[in-house]
Amino acid sequence: MAQLILTGFADEAAVNLTEQIKALQASQMHFVELRQVNGVNIGSMTQEQAKEAACQLRDAGIGVSCLGTPLGKTPLNESFEPVAEMTRRLCDHAHTFGSDNLRIFSFYLPEGQSAADCRAEVIDRMGRMLDIAASEAISLLHENERDIYGDIQARCYDLHQAFGQRLRGILDPANYLLVGTDPLAAMKQLEPWIDYLHIKDVRLSDRRIVPAGAGDGQISEILSIMKHKPGKHFVSIEPHLTLFAGRDKLEKETGVELPQSAEDYVYQDGPTAFAAAVAACRRLLGQVS
Repeated sequence: MAQLILTGFADEAAVNLTEQIKALQASQMHFVELRQVNGVNIGSMTQEQAKEAACQLRDAGIGVSCLGTPLGKTPLNESFEPVAEMTRRLCDHAHTFGSDNLRIFSFYLPEGQSAADCRAEVIDRMGRMLDIAASEAISLLHENERDIYGDIQARCYDLHQAFGQRLRGILDPANYLLVGTDPLAAMKQLEPWIDYLHIKDVRLSDRRIVPAGAGDGQISEILSIMKHKPGKHFVSIEPHLTLFAGRDKLEKETGVELPQSAEDYVYQDGPTAFAAAVAACRRLLGQVS
C-alpha cells in the first residue's frame, strides 16, 4: 500500500510566498508544488531568488514535492536550445529546493501538423531533456495537458513506451476529461508510470472546474489505484476554483472560462478556495481503502 502525501499549488492561494506558506499551514500541509513565487514563475527564477525562497520554505517546515515547471509548454517548431538551458537551470533549482522532481510537458504541435508528423521531433526533444535531467539525478514527470503531444491517453502511453521507466508520469483527471479521454481508463493503463497525481475535477455538463468528487473525474477510483501502488506518492491539489494571479493565462491554457458571478463552487478569495479544494481531496482520501 502506498503512502499518499498531500501537496499543492499554493500560488493559487496567494502570490506572495509568505501567504502561500500560511495557506499551506492553515490546511496542515507540509509540502508545496512550486510554480510561482512572489509572481515569478519557477522557470524564470534566478538562483538567488531560488535560494531565498528555499530558505523561507525550510524555516516554515515546508518541503517541495515537485517544481511545476513550464518545460515543454512551448511550440515544437521553436528553437530547442532555450528549453535545454531552462532544463539545466531548473535541475539546479530542484537541488536548491531539495526536490528531485520536475513537471514537464510534451510541446504544442505546429498548426497544420498532425501528432504523427511531430512524433519524431517530440521524442528527440524529450530524450534530450531526459538526458540532461539524468545527469543531475532529477526525474522528469510528464503531465497530460491540453493541446500538447501527450494530451490524450494513447499518446501519453506512446511516450512512456518510448522511454520506458526513464519518463515518469503525472495524471490530471480534469485535463483528460477536457480532451475527451476517460481519466480512469488512462490511470489503469498508465499506472506503471504514474508517480504523482494532480487533483483537479471537472463537471462535464457545463465544463466547470469543481472540487474533487463534485465532477466526473472518477477521482476516488483513481486515488484507490494510487493507494495500492508501493512506496510514497504525492497527491497535488490544483484547485482552479477562483480568481488568482495568472487567471488570463489559465483560461487560455485550459479553455475553461472561470466563473464571474456567485455560482456554485465559487470562493471569495484564493486562500478560501485552496482550503476548500484540500478539504474535498482529504474527504476522498479518507474514503479510499
